[in-house]
Amino acid sequence: MKSTVFLSYTSSLSETATRIELSLKGEGFAVFRDRSILPPGESFDARIRTAIEESDLFVFLISPESVSQGRYTLTELKFAEQKWQHPAGRVLPVFAAATPKEAIPAFLRAVTILQPRGDIVAEVAAEVVRLSRPWWRRMLEPRRLVPAVVVALILAGGAWMGLPSYLERRGQNAEAEALIKQSQSQADAGDHANAWKLLQQANAVAPASRDVFEAQERLAMKMLRGAGVNYSGASSRGYFEELVKRTLPVLSRGTSGATGERLANLLAHIGWADYLRGGRTGSGGPDPAQHYRRALEADPGNVYAHAMWGFELLRKRGSPEALAEAKQHFSPALESRREREYVRHLQVSALLQTYSNVWIEDPERQKEVIRVTNEMRINGETRPKGWGPGSFKAKVWAIYHFGFVTNDDQAPLLAALPPAEHLASFRWLFPEDDLTAAGQGGPSLFDYLVVLAQLQEHGGDRAGALVSYRRLLSEFASKKYDSARAIKIADHAKAAIQRLAS
Repeated sequence: MKSTVFLSYTSSLSETATRIELSLKGEGFAVFRDRSILPPGESFDARIRTAIEESDLFVFLISPESVSQGRYTLTELKFAEQKWQHPAGRVLPVFAAATPKEAIPAFLRAVTILQPRGDIVAEVAAEVVRLSRPWWRRMLEPRRLVPAVVVALILAGGAWMGLPSYLERRGQNAEAEALIKQSQSQADAGDHANAWKLLQQANAVAPASRDVFEAQERLAMKMLRGAGVNYSGASSRGYFEELVKRTLPVLSRGTSGATGERLANLLAHIGWADYLRGGRTGSGGPDPAQHYRRALEADPGNVYAHAMWGFELLRKRGSPEALAEAKQHFSPALESRREREYVRHLQVSALLQTYSNVWIEDPERQKEVIRVTNEMRINGETRPKGWGPGSFKAKVWAIYHFGFVTNDDQAPLLAALPPAEHLASFRWLFPEDDLTAAGQGGPSLFDYLVVLAQLQEHGGDRAGALVSYRRLLSEFASKKYDSARAIKIADHAKAAIQRLAS
């Protein structure tokens, strides 16, 4: 089926337009050219717009009149421009009369303008026939075929010459990907040192690989998060310095061009690296908070920036105001529901680590830790496991040990929660079947029963308290404890049994 052609012209070119119409119809084309054939009462603009929208080709006869302001030919050209964003293959501008080039609309100048050398009618018809052919047939025309073949040969030659390099890069990327997977396995197993070495090898194999860069960033951040709250003493300082020296260049490199969450993650961990280097907000040295602030500008809900900034606030200040301010960061970090176990561990570490061996003298922070534990239980969060040095359970148990086992005044800690909730929270975090042997990080059964019995009695569980006090005395006898503190506890248990049994 032949195409439909819309012919745009001025009245001065009416005779030429008529001849072109007849010629095109002879070739089998449908032609819309004469605006006078519009049915009476039909919207002029609407009919012209519809005719152009239904056309396959648009022929514009250029003359000084047709490109003059106010001419309806320019309105028709506007409709054509709305249909075809680019005129190539769809619009045929034809010089029908000498016209200054600067007067010709840019849309028409975007394609080659036909300049007839002989009969305008014959040349327009021939060009319309050519434009209506399928694109692949037009490409076979000599004037198009030769340049196309030349370009194809150049591209093929370039591809052939670049093939060895491409294959080499592909092999490098495959090797790097395998090393990344091995590194991930090592990191999951806790062997960060070997995981880091594997990524260094991957970087040497594919030094421009974005996948390697991002794998290094992830591992660097994971290593930094594992440091700072589980280490203490002079020996850890050397470890921190070496860790920061290794990871900071990777994080800094990643910030170039990073945006959003990725940028915020990197900046937050750079701030944590500053903390590990001994930085403290307001000290005049490295300031971790400046990085957390920038991270939240890039990603306002970033879990790491909020949690680490909350930690920094509690680390530098021991006031009630600092506690309230830190909550403003820990709350959105927890609401994100990402890395909850890490956020909780950081929150508890922040509440306890500031005072080193003196932290037990701050009952408000101790009670806040107990409230945090109860909140975790109520929310159905994952119960922390393990009793290793610096673990969540070890940190919280220290509160109970110093508050119940070695202290005679339990009132401050007992007031942290309603009695029944306090007992439920303790049993949730410290189920008896989760205890380890004494000396392996967990409490002894004797110490555990000291706390449990008092919480049961305080919570109104008289029967449970009686059982626990009696078991405590049995443990005291079987282990033959003879310290003054153990003897005092045993005496308290005997008195409690008489009191509860009466």
